[in-house]
Amino acid sequence: MNTLAKKLADAWVKKHLIDVKSEEFPKNRRDSHLIQEQFHQVLKKKTVGWKIGMVTKNLQDGAKVDGPMIGKIIEETVLMNPLKIQYSKVPHCILECEFALKFLEDTKMVHGAENKKGNYEIFISLELVSTRIKPDSKKNLNSRELMFLNVADNGGAGAIVIGDKIQNLDNVNLNSIEIEVNLNEKITGAWEKRAHPTEAIKCIVNEFKDNPVTFKKGDWFMTGSIIQPIKINKGDKVKVDFKTLGKINLDFV
Repeated sequence: MNTLAKKLADAWVKKHLIDVKSEEFPKNRRDSHLIQEQFHQVLKKKTVGWKIGMVTKNLQDGAKVDGPMIGKIIEETVLMNPLKIQYSKVPHCILECEFALKFLEDTKMVHGAENKKGNYEIFISLELVSTRIKPDSKKNLNSRELMFLNVADNGGAGAIVIGDKIQNLDNVNLNSIEIEVNLNEKITGAWEKRAHPTEAIKCIVNEFKDNPVTFKKGDWFMTGSIIQPIKINKGDKVKVDFKTLGKINLDFV
């Protein structure tokens, strides 16, 4: 059992941040996935799906990384459009606006899964990216090393906020959705062209092609940010307007 996996699980339970020594860093994606798997073995929390980011080759090349940011969704971190969240539960929070898929039947992530119709619903959502690792432990890492460490840290998973279900999905062009983010009464974020949810499905298929993931009925899949991520501090008030699809308001206390 990897020492870092145990330290990360202990940090999750105790809600504190840890220092990580250079010799503990994962050296590649295989190591980072193994540490994440061992983290969940120690934590023993129910998981209800996956989160993913940096899903396309263009995004990965732009960030100078060799694959997606990926982690499991822990059941207790799924929040159904709350009004407030304790900042201590999502330290060093980064807010992302995303689409959340909820599977209506067991679905194995193999080639062709992206073409299945009607096996999931889509909701507007927020991901509150967080960490178990003190920032000073990351400050001298290059992009690839930082990605490896973040994947080991369960993909930087903090919490997800589920908003309204998208109605009449066949008539909605997800590539044209506009989003307005109001942070403390200032407009700080807007929609930008990002990957479609089907690209996220292709990405998780490719990431685990040797041992495919199966989403169970009721599981969630967070498909990556469709805005430039926004740094959040304690005391911030956020109002996210997905225009015709709904709104999510959140106070960090």
